[in-house]
Amino acid sequence: MEQKKILFVSHDANRAGSQLLLLQLLRLLKDRGVPMHLLLCSGGELEQEFEEVVSITRLYQNDKVSPTPFTGKLLKKVNLYKLYEERSVQRINDRIATELEHHNIGLVFINSIANSGVYYEFLTFLHHLPLVLFVHELGMSVKIYTHEKHLNYLLKKTDHLIAVSHAVANYYVKKYSFPEKHVSTFTLIDHEHIDQKLKSIQHDLLEKTYRIPQDAIVVGGCGNAEWRKGNDIFNWIAKRVIHKTTPLPVYFVWVGAGPQHEIYELIESDIRLMGLSDRIILVPPTPHALDYINRFDILLLSSREDPYPLVVMEAALQEIPVVCFEDAGGAPELIESDAGFVVPYMDISAASEAIIQLVLDPSMRDSMGQNGRKKVLERHNTDKSVARIEAIIQKYLPLQVSEQQNQ
Repeated sequence: MEQKKILFVSHDANRAGSQLLLLQLLRLLKDRGVPMHLLLCSGGELEQEFEEVVSITRLYQNDKVSPTPFTGKLLKKVNLYKLYEERSVQRINDRIATELEHHNIGLVFINSIANSGVYYEFLTFLHHLPLVLFVHELGMSVKIYTHEKHLNYLLKKTDHLIAVSHAVANYYVKKYSFPEKHVSTFTLIDHEHIDQKLKSIQHDLLEKTYRIPQDAIVVGGCGNAEWRKGNDIFNWIAKRVIHKTTPLPVYFVWVGAGPQHEIYELIESDIRLMGLSDRIILVPPTPHALDYINRFDILLLSSREDPYPLVVMEAALQEIPVVCFEDAGGAPELIESDAGFVVPYMDISAASEAIIQLVLDPSMRDSMGQNGRKKVLERHNTDKSVARIEAIIQKYLPLQVSEQQNQ
């Protein structure tokens, strides 16, 4: 009898934290012989990399739910528009159901609450199956990426919730009364894969591409440009630090901010009007993010909210100290007092002073960076993390996995 598969669900294939984490997880589970399939709800830069790891069913926007403008107006006049929408949704649902039936799904693994609408609307034929939910989001993201009705239903159906940090776990336990006994708190980073990639990175990419000096002290930020990530705060701190550390060659570099982002022109305009276009550099989204991060001397996590960003662990693995805000997510749980600085929420002055301390004291940067790497390796051991995820899955879907991997 064919072994049942896990259906993983991703809202898109963009190069962002939860999607990259899922890609790492799928690679590691594939190595262990876990049978799986991916429902990809939208495309993105990582699509080909997903395809190299797992078979994919695509739920894309080319399945049009909306009629042409003329037809839509006509349908509304005769009160048939709602019926048209319902039938269009049903057609998509039928196609997905038919395709997924061939994969013998035994468990649904939802990556991110951004998939709550898809689960609610399109995956009704799988609602009888056990469900594991991997959450990466706090309050701001919940409001942006889901509807309350959809999220409440998803949480009601969830058999086990995996949270990337204690801050995230506490949010769902307190806000949504999710039963604590069905919550696990951990995240995943494939440090061997990252260490391997670091052997072939371009160490001088920032110098070659943006002409910064070889002796530059680089304070970095990373992520899509958006209000939640605090790009404006990053720039305000940069202005203060650069002013106070002159004539030292301190540069601020944000990786992942491009013209495709709504606030790009605003933050670029601020930088220009500050007169700091040569010292605050915006790097568009790139597959070479790790090459740029490797050049950072300090990581500034300027986020107003960030559950437990992958870039914090990537930086710590590369022995880069981190400055972040308390009460803004899970990063303080790793950084504490020995792998960087955790400063009061939105305290621009305190964040600036912490960065200045690190700029002026290379030995402090080194020791805090070493502490960060040590803690990531101890607390986020890849094999142990994957084994824990596999154990959760096994509770709801017994699997026959590779004997060698379990030795």
